[in-house]
Amino acid sequence: MSRIIVKNIPKYVTEDRLKQHFAKKGDVTDVKLRTNNKGESRRFAFIGYRRDEDAEAAVKFFDQSFMDTSKLDVQLAKSFADPTVPKSFKQKKREAFQRVKEREEKERAREEQERERKRQKRENKLNHKSRIDEEIEQNPALKEFIEATKPSTQTKSWSNDIVVNEGGAPSNSLLDQALALKTGSGENVEDKFHNSLADEIFKIQENESDDEYADFGKKDQNDGEEEEPMLTLGEIEKAVEEPKSDDGQENSSNINDEGISDLEWLKKRRIRIKDNEDPGATTEATATTTTSSSDQAPEEATKTTSTKPSSPPPQPDAEEVAIDKIRTTGRLFLRNILYTATEDDFRALFAKFGQLEEVHVAVDTRTGASKGFCYIKFANPDEAVDAYIELDKQIFQGRLLHILPAEAKKDHKLDEFDLKNLPLKKQRELKKKYDASKQQFSWNSLYLSTDAVMDTIAADLGVSKSQLIDPENSSSAVKQALAEAHVIGDVRKFFESKGIDLTKFKEKERDDSVILVKNIPYGTTETELLELFTPFGELKRFIMPASGTIAIVQFRDIPTGRSAFTKLAYKRFKKSILYLEKGPKDLFTRDPTADETTATDAKSTEAAQANIVEIADNEKDVVMEDAEVFEGATVSIFVKNLNFSTTAKSLTEVFNKSDGFVVATIKTKVDPRDSTKKQSMGYGFAEFRTKDHATTAIKVLDGTVLDGHKLSLKLSHRQNTVGPTSSAKSKKAVSAKIIVKNLPFEATRKDVFELFNSFGQLKSVRVPKKFDKSARGFAFVEFMLPKEAESAMDQLQGVHLLGRRLVMQYAEQASGDVEEEIEKMTKKVKKQVATQQLDAVRLAGQGKRKLQELNDDAGDEK
Repeated sequence: MSRIIVKNIPKYVTEDRLKQHFAKKGDVTDVKLRTNNKGESRRFAFIGYRRDEDAEAAVKFFDQSFMDTSKLDVQLAKSFADPTVPKSFKQKKREAFQRVKEREEKERAREEQERERKRQKRENKLNHKSRIDEEIEQNPALKEFIEATKPSTQTKSWSNDIVVNEGGAPSNSLLDQALALKTGSGENVEDKFHNSLADEIFKIQENESDDEYADFGKKDQNDGEEEEPMLTLGEIEKAVEEPKSDDGQENSSNINDEGISDLEWLKKRRIRIKDNEDPGATTEATATTTTSSSDQAPEEATKTTSTKPSSPPPQPDAEEVAIDKIRTTGRLFLRNILYTATEDDFRALFAKFGQLEEVHVAVDTRTGASKGFCYIKFANPDEAVDAYIELDKQIFQGRLLHILPAEAKKDHKLDEFDLKNLPLKKQRELKKKYDASKQQFSWNSLYLSTDAVMDTIAADLGVSKSQLIDPENSSSAVKQALAEAHVIGDVRKFFESKGIDLTKFKEKERDDSVILVKNIPYGTTETELLELFTPFGELKRFIMPASGTIAIVQFRDIPTGRSAFTKLAYKRFKKSILYLEKGPKDLFTRDPTADETTATDAKSTEAAQANIVEIADNEKDVVMEDAEVFEGATVSIFVKNLNFSTTAKSLTEVFNKSDGFVVATIKTKVDPRDSTKKQSMGYGFAEFRTKDHATTAIKVLDGTVLDGHKLSLKLSHRQNTVGPTSSAKSKKAVSAKIIVKNLPFEATRKDVFELFNSFGQLKSVRVPKKFDKSARGFAFVEFMLPKEAESAMDQLQGVHLLGRRLVMQYAEQASGDVEEEIEKMTKKVKKQVATQQLDAVRLAGQGKRKLQELNDDAGDEK
């Protein structure tokens, strides 16, 4: 835990004073003095340190100490995710609301189940009744019996009297009988009735409009009243003779009026509908006459039941929404990070959860400073969810991390359909450009264009390129390889003089802010290359040798370097294509000088040539100084009272400004709590070239405060252990015999001899061949002296022969002891025999038991 809580601080203390007070035990990254609503101090604060060790040391040092007259209580702070932290009022209120919400959801689900059960029960009851009604309808005798046995209160005297005549108009059998019995002169009463009834029905159909359906939703006031009595014969005659009413709407007060006609009564019954009934079904509803709720069909009763509106679905929790979004994008957004935090810090923090595709710290392009937030993208979204759950609201570098789901990154790559429409050559170029930023391995960091190399050598010799390489000469390939070796040697010396550690090219870790520019055409100037890279951001360093065959560009910040690499990789430049490679980490051993920065205009050609001449004149001095550092005995300074958290890098920064400084080391031991880590012993050594340099450094730096500790310096009689040890190892590994791999199959023994003969006297050259006399792709070269072999390997590193890069290693020397050689040959033969037996068993299909026996026998022989 890298964050501490300080209680009982004086009320008048400010954050600046707290930072100054607690900075004695380490780098303070955050200070939060808690205040109330009035801005008054609550007398406690949070202090953040960059490292956990610094926070623990601060607790031990400041706890129960005094600040002015107040006794401080210092403890390690706890994150919000710690279960021992008491919950705040807002959190308790939120949890109570969540419990109420869950209880309401359970109650709502129970009510829904009860409602569904009742509905199912009602449907079963209606279905049962409908089945009984169907059975009654299918049995006429049973139906007649049931109708006859019904009480008078449940039957209608005119229920069977309403029929439909041939013309489609309703008719009453009792009315027809009464009219048939009545005698009268003139016009037939029955015909008169039927004609008037038909006319009335026609008018009803003709005059149907929206006005007649305006009151469909109103409930009839006479639904609960008693049934109307049967009309007498006189009333029927009166209804026929009286003219019909022009008013098409029903008046509830006229229903029981004795003067109302049967036609109007039929009309009113025809248009009445029930409440909550679908208006689209009015046509079917008006076709039948319903006078009582007991006559409704079960299906109609089901339709008329009111339905309760369903409750809205429960809203998902904010935490669930965030996790779903992270599972979709696999990208995290980090806030409240340290402004000096690097991408490596977050890569180390999140790498334990899974493979990372991208770590991006947002940087202000104007100042180069961090904006205080970062993006993390995982290859597997589930791993991003695990990181979110584990690290959200946790303490990192003294600050509380706030992790949120990030939006998906905009990808501008072409889809498969667009790629298929492009030529195959263009598809390959786009694929190379897209994969360039993800590539971590480079087979040759100091790759030089062969054409540019030959142009450079021809210009130095003052001849044409055709004169330099004779196509009819068989040794042209060897000349080209030697020319490349010469140019590479010059480039290596130039880079070393600029503070570049060439051994870092072998390491895998890369720095996105450093770019190696390769395959540069001959004649390219610094100004032309700067025009390519400066639009992407400010450059911190630009290094290009006089030959112009390779360059190193360092940007001020990582995002601009990453953007430049993505845009310029495999870009066509003049008559060539630029090959870009990300530079290794810690490539530079010192800060850039004034001539290496791009703050001013690019240097002229004359200034560059003068600089190269000066470097060439000083090469011998540099070599002699290096020899003095690594081969001679150095003078050491014993440094004690070191902080246990101090690293060798910070100690080196203290002595780096002193003249004659070589290296600084800190004595360490295995940590008893964790055997995989090392623990500082509190002292170290600083080596200088001469005693005068060491004495001057002691006078200047004795008593310097480093990480809160005052350093104590004195001379030590310890000899240099770095130089002799490494030199002894190299001499032990150096051999006069070299094995050359990746040799072209077209190369002959003569080519190999001419290539290595220029670096020393050769003892033997052997190129193994196959049974068909073709080369096997490697060769053995033995020099008279190991020093000559070492020089050849150093100068031919990265050289190409017939288009293939030569890979050289020291060959294993034959032992002078005959018995040792016989033992080696015996082991080799036994291994070959065991391999043949295993292959025979596999081909024969024998079981694992036989294989295990052979493996045991082979192990015993070893």
